[in-house]
Amino acid sequence: MYRIKDRTFIGLKIRDRRKELGLTQEKLAEALGITYQQFQRYENGTSYLNTDRLQAISNALDVPITYFFEEKGEGRVSIMDRGHPYMSPEEREFVAWLRKIDNSDYKKSILTFLQLAVRKGKRP
Repeated sequence: MYRIKDRTFIGLKIRDRRKELGLTQEKLAEALGITYQQFQRYENGTSYLNTDRLQAISNALDVPITYFFEEKGEGRVSIMDRGHPYMSPEEREFVAWLRKIDNSDYKKSILTFLQLAVRKGKRP
């Protein structure tokens, strides 16, 4: 059954991902613009994280914010789960560039190109 995640659980998820990336607490704290001691309190679960700080941490660790609430082997609780919980860096870059295009005809052309590329890739 799904349970509410507390600050200790979230802190452990932050620590796991930070270590997975080979980052020190000092480096990550510096990237976030906070002190090493404050970051340590977040990881240890002794300080509450507000949404802005949690979003900044998720960006720095290159994971969606939902990562901090998921347990291994847990059935994900999601209203719009489409089977793609994470976006690769390339996908994020693509979306960022796409959002900068303000011509709807250009966006439609890109969509058509992507659809054709997918169809071409499915042929034997």
